[in-house]
Amino acid sequence: MRLTVPTPLGDIAVRAHGEPGTSAVLLLHANPGDGRDFDAVLPALADRHRTFVVDWPGFGDSTASEPGRVTPERLVDVAERVLDVLAAEQGVRRIAVVGNSVGGYVACRLAEGRHARAVTALVLVDPAGFTRLSPLTRWFCREVMGRPARARRLVVPLARLYLGELRTPSARATYRRARQLPGNTTRLAVHCAIWRGFAEPGFGLRDPGALRIPVLLLWGSRDPVVPALLDGRRARRALPAHTVSVVLPAAHEAYNERPDLFLRHTLPFLKNPAGVGAVRPG
Repeated sequence: MRLTVPTPLGDIAVRAHGEPGTSAVLLLHANPGDGRDFDAVLPALADRHRTFVVDWPGFGDSTASEPGRVTPERLVDVAERVLDVLAAEQGVRRIAVVGNSVGGYVACRLAEGRHARAVTALVLVDPAGFTRLSPLTRWFCREVMGRPARARRLVVPLARLYLGELRTPSARATYRRARQLPGNTTRLAVHCAIWRGFAEPGFGLRDPGALRIPVLLLWGSRDPVVPALLDGRRARRALPAHTVSVVLPAAHEAYNERPDLFLRHTLPFLKNPAGVGAVRPG
């Protein structure tokens, strides 16, 4: 089943999988990409949970009315509107959130904001928001990845790096979609606007250490975008002491590259978020 959620940034496509009445999970993808990036793990998740998959504005089946205004902070508003619709139309009052990259940032902000009581647990996969912002990183976000003329030449080789070994059909499909991005003016504009948003003064998590819900932090040891040894360690220090932290032999999207290991950790956590500790990666 597909839902359409109207927002100031465009009409947001949300696909629903699984049986109504089961515990709910919301999947938030990275930039660029769309909800299909989770295809390798979706069947296992939907077999156990009512699973909702979002396409960010301009990606997948979602529209973008103003591509240049799609920032990380405005994606938080998009996700909040999605939760409002899920509560009103689907009766979903409690939900766990799985987020990768900018989707992980949005997941944390949902747990900090007005929907804090609705969010039961977080699975953060190489989340944004923990990179130390310096003049160099701000320049890179604004003037390199934030400018279509420059980003157009870099988005495909960067995707090839952060998708890792392309060992699954899902990862290969994600890479094919990334190769189409430079020729799509709207999606490239959204991609660049999100990157520029990382350098805005208002960007950042409020107080991740104050989160009271269970958190599973998964980080790829070979992530070239937000390295585990820097951003991963910083995230672990910033998140609450009860966070379960696991480093996986993967790049930026472990659910795409190593769905077996992602599910090995995520399924038990979602089944019993308060009672699952870290298990050794295979």
